[in-house]
Amino acid sequence: MSVDKILQDLKNDHNFRTLPHLRHEGKFVYKENKKLLNLASNDYLALSYDEELKEEFLSNLKKEYNYFSSSSSRSLSGNFGIYEELEDYLKADFKDKEILHFNSGYHLNLSCIAALSSLNKTLFLADKLIHASMIDGLRLNGADFFRYKHNDLDHLVSLIQKHYEKYENIIILSEALFSMDGDFNDLKALVELKKNYPKIKLYIDEAHSVGCFDKKGLGFAKSLSLENEIDFLVFTFGKAVASMGACMICAKKYKDFFINKARAFIYSTALPPINVAFTLFIFKNMAKFQNKRENLYHLSQFLKDKLQEKNLQILGDSYIISLILGDNKKALAIAQILEKGGIFAPAIKEPTVPKNTARIRFSLHAGLDQNDLEQILELL
Repeated sequence: MSVDKILQDLKNDHNFRTLPHLRHEGKFVYKENKKLLNLASNDYLALSYDEELKEEFLSNLKKEYNYFSSSSSRSLSGNFGIYEELEDYLKADFKDKEILHFNSGYHLNLSCIAALSSLNKTLFLADKLIHASMIDGLRLNGADFFRYKHNDLDHLVSLIQKHYEKYENIIILSEALFSMDGDFNDLKALVELKKNYPKIKLYIDEAHSVGCFDKKGLGFAKSLSLENEIDFLVFTFGKAVASMGACMICAKKYKDFFINKARAFIYSTALPPINVAFTLFIFKNMAKFQNKRENLYHLSQFLKDKLQEKNLQILGDSYIISLILGDNKKALAIAQILEKGGIFAPAIKEPTVPKNTARIRFSLHAGLDQNDLEQILELL
């Protein structure tokens, strides 16, 4: 199929993507000079536009980390001390674990899963709704894998029992908080499953939960005291942490393994030291943001309750709330209504979400207030 035909088919399906021209100002964006409340960001704690926080960081930044490029991979000359400072700071809260910093969650999942798939007789069992980066990691190295129905423990157990004797390792891939449906994984059930089947290892992505759970912002698993039961725990820093990068939390032998076998780590220029320093600064201040976390939970429950009162079809048990609309055309129409009313909440379409589940995804953050949410409700 030609490029022209592919692009035309996308347009016919109302699924053709373009990049919006935006200017950012606090919790707002300007699109074609129209001021819009931004509900498409993953800045859950509203830290990215906190000017006092930025000034505090810059005023205390060590000169040795005031670099805007590392100019090399970490395995060559790019391993500034700030990387190890961040890794050491985080590992203090994780018993018998090590931390390895990556450039992004996509880099991390792609290369770590591809590396793990090279292990002898390893099978992956992946939740249907895991992030594309995890699926790409499975495909990159031709991994053996099956996908189980979203959060369906019975289906997962049936796959384990069917394939258990054929493999030496079975790695379950899932997320703590799912990015589109906004629902939680039953981590306690997965940990119990692991106890019953010793070959199982758990790989859990906390991209949308780190920062927002636990008094130190160390994620959903930590808030349940299950962090030491997860073999591979992934934090990303471009959402609630308001920085960039990601890290793998795992046993030392796997950290050494990924340093040697995760190609995105080996062959990428490391992130600039100043960005890593900002990530560390945010984690050191995480306890101070408890009021933001509490406000976020309050706002989330308020909007969810009000949408349910309108008998709208919604998904989400958290600050990610999706209004399910079905086809792409309808989702685009509702997004346009919202935009005309001053709300920036673009339609989410296939393949980001399954076919016929196009939606508006309201990504709430602690910088909002109840009046902002009332504005949404008036438009729906």
